[in-house]
Formats: sequence, structure tokens, C-alpha cells
Amino acid sequence: MDGRVKPGHDDEGERLHQNLANSRLRPMEIADSFDFDDASPQSAAEWIENQILSGRLAPGTRVELRMLSARYQMAASEWTEALARLSLAGLAVPAGDQALRVAPVSLADLEDLTSTRILIEGAALRAAIGAGNAAWEDGIRTAYAQLAELDPLLAQGAPPPGWEDANRIFHQALTAACPARRLLHFAGQLYLQHERYRRLSTARPHSLRDVAGEHRALHEAALARDADRAERLLADHIQRTATIAAEGIRDGSWFGQSGDHSRPLR
Repeated sequence: MDGRVKPGHDDEGERLHQNLANSRLRPMEIADSFDFDDASPQSAAEWIENQILSGRLAPGTRVELRMLSARYQMAASEWTEALARLSLAGLAVPAGDQALRVAPVSLADLEDLTSTRILIEGAALRAAIGAGNAAWEDGIRTAYAQLAELDPLLAQGAPPPGWEDANRIFHQALTAACPARRLLHFAGQLYLQHERYRRLSTARPHSLRDVAGEHRALHEAALARDADRAERLLADHIQRTATIAAEGIRDGSWFGQSGDHSRPLR
């Protein structure tokens, strides 16, 4: 077995459906417990994006943009622009007039997303290694130093404050010298979609995974200009994340999904 994410057969699909129906945090429960007392967001798109990535807005949850506009006294056009941005990023889909639905998740989507991210981000990393200068190397060193301070804390459970940003910045630093801007843009969208799957599976124990070692090896390979090794390490790094997320979906130990997506967030 190679550990790759595989779509399930009929019996596995039935088990997956039951796990999703029994998951601990459902859209209905979010509607009852969602905290609307946060300070008014500066950006509608960034606010909703953070709620989706963190799992506070569960996959399949319907969000009425007019309600949010009234609650936060922000122009309806800002929430409409947020819907367009989130749709392009693959995090949400339109759900009628002035509403969105958080994009669903599935093993098949995770498999497709993972293989595509490996191809795109790997190509961007290889190109960056070929084109990177001293400033690119310094950016990697700085980003890695910040991430390396937080990586050991992952053994205590959920990622510590600041780790998500540090991890994203490190991955961005690795590919920053890639001269193909559209490739980098696509890689960024795929990272966000993959981040949502990873954060939805944070309840699973990761004690057998040496995330700090994976980041250290990536950092060293990139600075050594070893494109073959760096691309291979990146692919393994992304695949391990996907495997953990897939296991969480299969056995129901993740959070944020339900078989009932009929109740909107109001």
C-alpha cells in the first residue's frame, strides 16, 4: 500500500456517509452557537475565509450575506465581492440570491486536490530553485526560523497560535522566486483548499509524524539548490497531510460535516 488517498468502494462509501452524519460539529449546531460578537471585520472576504478555514463555518453550511451585511453594517457589495473571491478560491459556491454555501468536502475531492497541488507547487518550487537569488534564500531562512520555533509545539495537540501563518509563509517563501506569476497564484489557491482539509482533521493525533523534520529537510534541500530532492520532499509532505485528513474523514474523527445541510446560518 502506498498510502495515497483513494476513493472508497460501496461499503466504504456507506461507512463514510454514516461518519459524516455522526460528526461532532454540524451546520445546525454552528447556527446555534456561532459568535457574532467579534469586532467588525475589515474585509468581508478575509473574515468569511477565516471562518471556513478554521472550521467554524462547516462544509455545506449556508450563509445569508444580507444577514451578515446588516449585523456588521458593511455594504452588501462587499459581501458579494467576498462570494466571488471565495468561489474563485474554491472555498464556497453561490446558494441563491445573496447567499453562499461553504464548499463540501469528500475523499474524491481531496485526492484530486492533493495530486494537483503536488504538481503545481512542485513545479513552482523547482522553478524558484532555478531562479532564486540571495534575497530568496534569506526569505526562506527567515520564514523557516519562525516556523521552527513553533513546530515542536505541534506534539502538544492543536497547532499553537501563529503556526498557521508561519506555515503558510514558509511555503510561500519556498516558491517566491518562481517567475511564473500565474503558477504561483494557482499554487496559493490550492494551498488554501488543502489547508481547510488539514485543519478539519486537527483532532487526529499526529505523534507519529515528524513535521518539524519535514520542514527542516525542505528548507535544507531548497537552500542546497537540490531541485529533485526538494520536489520529492514537498510531494511526500503534502501527501502525508492528505493521508491524515482522509483517515479523519473515513473514521469520523474530524469535525465540521453533516449529512443535513438544509438549515442556513442566520
